[in-house]
Amino acid sequence: MKKSIQFIVFCCAISWAIAGVAILLGLRVTKKIAYTIFSAFYMLLPAICAVILKLIHKEKPFSNLSVSFHFNRWFLIAGIVPFIYTFITLGINLLFPNISFSATYEGFLSKIPAEQAELALQQLSRFPPIIFFILQVVLALGAGYTINAFFSLGEELGWRGYLLKTLKNKKLLPVSLIIGTVWGLWHFPFILIGHNYPQHPVAGVGMMIIFCILVSPVMIYIVVKSKSVITAAIFHGMNNAICGVTAFYIVGGNDLINGLFGLAGFITLSLVNIVFYLYDKYITKENIFTKIIGEY
Repeated sequence: MKKSIQFIVFCCAISWAIAGVAILLGLRVTKKIAYTIFSAFYMLLPAICAVILKLIHKEKPFSNLSVSFHFNRWFLIAGIVPFIYTFITLGINLLFPNISFSATYEGFLSKIPAEQAELALQQLSRFPPIIFFILQVVLALGAGYTINAFFSLGEELGWRGYLLKTLKNKKLLPVSLIIGTVWGLWHFPFILIGHNYPQHPVAGVGMMIIFCILVSPVMIYIVVKSKSVITAAIFHGMNNAICGVTAFYIVGGNDLINGLFGLAGFITLSLVNIVFYLYDKYITKENIFTKIIGEY
């Protein structure tokens, strides 16, 4: 537990200090290029902190972090699950009052300035809606398994690599609560400047923590089953790649309700956790959800 606390304090302190300086220097979500570059760098910080602590403890930098490229079916499942729950979330979203589906991107265009919306509509109109949707899916697949997975690995070497290993003597659900809470809090500087919850940045901090807690059990389960943190990076990368697709088609609601990071997503993730729990208990009968994680 001592190493867990060391990592949490060290990683959060370093990350928040760097993010704070960047924000004081003018970093904003609206500055797309600068924000994207800095966000990519920020995602690498948990891995950097894990390696530094490894060196301090006189351990090999990447030892015991579950870095394995030994392919198994969980590498595919890690990419498929975010796809499935994203579109389930869209369906759940449409059950809320005053929310509807639009194939003409009305919801997306209403959220950006008029001059940008006009230009965006011109670009979007170049493709029939179904072709544009297919392009989004193909690009998300490509990004999820490549560039997104690479930068997500920076986070996952910290959260589901180093930190998970230090908590291996605890059960999966309490560990998910710990890692999810810390992981969600780690995002707070970006949430406060508009990331994921531009309409509700303060409430968004709590919402992000809830999201991270809800998605953690499935991610940890997949890591344990695959015996590789690479699957967590794929899952994380695919989640980031596909989560924005449905925003083009939802009209109404707000960022506390819509999408994976809103109430609709929380309902979906709760259902996904139930499905994985039932699979673990009644089909594989391994009961990973209720046992001490141990070695994997």
